[in-house]
Amino acid sequence: MTFQKILLFTDTHITAAGADIIGLSPQERLKQGLEHALATHGDAKAIFFMGDLTHHGEEKEYQELRDILADVPLPVHLTLGNHDQRTPFAKVFGRTGFQHSVSKFGNTTVILLDTLDEMAPDKHSGLLCEDRLEWLRDALANADGPAIILMHHHLAPTGFDGMDAIDLRNRDEVLDILTSAGNVRHIINGHIHRSIFTSARGMPVSMIKSTCHQMPLQLGPGSSALSVNEPGAFGVLLLSGKQCILHTEDFGLTSAEVVEETGSFTP
Repeated sequence: MTFQKILLFTDTHITAAGADIIGLSPQERLKQGLEHALATHGDAKAIFFMGDLTHHGEEKEYQELRDILADVPLPVHLTLGNHDQRTPFAKVFGRTGFQHSVSKFGNTTVILLDTLDEMAPDKHSGLLCEDRLEWLRDALANADGPAIILMHHHLAPTGFDGMDAIDLRNRDEVLDILTSAGNVRHIINGHIHRSIFTSARGMPVSMIKSTCHQMPLQLGPGSSALSVNEPGAFGVLLLSGKQCILHTEDFGLTSAEVVEETGSFTP
């Protein structure tokens, strides 16, 4: 079976030069992830970044990200998360308005949603306003095959109480639209900084890790800002028109040499 491949990055949390997060450099982690992804999956058709591009939404942070992405040899698609700000992003990347898009790979439609709500009462939850909901309805109606949804905020509970308090606030309304469309094959989001696999209304939901810091597996009550220095990761999405396969790939492991364990072939 022939697949088209796209790469998924999320929660890069780029900071100003010299600033780190729990002792990690988001810039260096992203560079490491991109180098690994392009070396091992250079046949990918595009790279999608699913929000929280920066840590504070500052213009100088977007400039850092722009410089890192300048030499990426693939089409790059960006959307925004709760740590982003529209005006500084627009100043650096020249893109105004909602950062949603539709891309076709064979007969599969990839819909990238912008869930940033800069007026969120809790500062970090997401929302699809009525304009974006209408845009989503049209995008799904115009898809002439299966559709994949990429977004920042999550619409399925995770078991992390702190994160579930800052999910997509109108998730039920969004799920009504996705369910009614009948062509959504997979929903993929970031935001949690953890690899999680679940479902919503019978549709598969996957969440992928940050390129930088991760959420420790401390379920139940707890802060949404808990962080741990675990390897960064990116997603590799394979699309055939009949099937959608998501792989997640950690990078920066201390030992990642590929070897063949010959003992497996002995009786």
